Amino acid sequence: MSIQIQNISKSFGSFQALERINLDIQTGELVALLGPSGSGKTSLLRIIAGLEEASQGVILFGDEDITLLSAKERKVGFVFQHYALFRHMTVFDNIAYGLKVRPRKNRPTKSEIKEKVYELLKLVKLEAFAHRYPSHLSGGQRQRVALARALAVEPKVLLLDEPFGALDAKVRKDLRRWLRRLHDDYQITSIFVTHDQEEALDVADRIVVMNEGKIEQIGTPEEVYEHPNSPFVYHFLGNVNLFKGRLHNGKLQHGEFEVEAPEFDETVSTDAVGYARPHDISIKREYRQDYAAAKISYIHQIGAVVQVELIRKDTGDFLEAEITKEYFRSLDLKTGEDVYIKPKQLKVFVPEDYSI
Repeated sequence: MSIQIQNISKSFGSFQALERINLDIQTGELVALLGPSGSGKTSLLRIIAGLEEASQGVILFGDEDITLLSAKERKVGFVFQHYALFRHMTVFDNIAYGLKVRPRKNRPTKSEIKEKVYELLKLVKLEAFAHRYPSHLSGGQRQRVALARALAVEPKVLLLDEPFGALDAKVRKDLRRWLRRLHDDYQITSIFVTHDQEEALDVADRIVVMNEGKIEQIGTPEEVYEHPNSPFVYHFLGNVNLFKGRLHNGKLQHGEFEVEAPEFDETVSTDAVGYARPHDISIKREYRQDYAAAKISYIHQIGAVVQVELIRKDTGDFLEAEITKEYFRSLDLKTGEDVYIKPKQLKVFVPEDYSI
């Protein structure tokens, strides 16, 4: 089921939660709405679900305008952060609930319900837990029950609001992988809300980055991480080094070195900021032209990656570089030593209302 969101806005009194949101989601896609608290991502999800009304705009499921339909009529599955399971019901009865309360003419038989529930229990790998109560399950198991319950009614669209937010880091990582595999097998159009950048990058087919009620960028995980289109997206999607300087005829002058910015060939003497991820910082032992001197202030080894924190000698700016353990060993780096650094690639922005 494809989804079209056209000019959706939402106000709460004088507060503008969403402003003219336009988004097309293809059938079978798994899309993440990613943004900080207050960015409008949950409001948008609830409007898609029919749990809130938009102030203006239209939503289509396929070719059908569902803007004025109730949540029940939209036939969506919704998974909340805190499970929302019935404590007095077993796992089996929780999953079966949506089928049992259907109008009599649309209600499956008891044997059909049983078959469907056990099919879903197998899908979420909880066959042995059918007769347990939610209080006897772990957080990850309860969330899988909530997902099975949402899928039981065969929804057109699956919506998940911070589905793993209440779980610890290890369980979240395991469930992310499981959700990705489940989606690939089930092929249901799915939208999930998260403020966790790693979660969105790890799971989604496409990411919608939101900020202050607007969409900042839409793209694949690789596109939004490697090619952010705004300073906000750069900052929000991971650590970043800033190079504040003057842009002139396609070159950014920053401290002792100059970096090419060919997209600004005609820009003359303008304040600008270059952005580089830690893995895009080159470190050398010996001086090279257009490299700046820096002192190593801290070294932190994490698995196959080494994080190197540095202080530039020309500007005093703090930098973070990320290199492989093999390269780190070849350089034989130690805290307090002097090295030379330069960004291998730099994305330059000319700020408007963004302070440098």
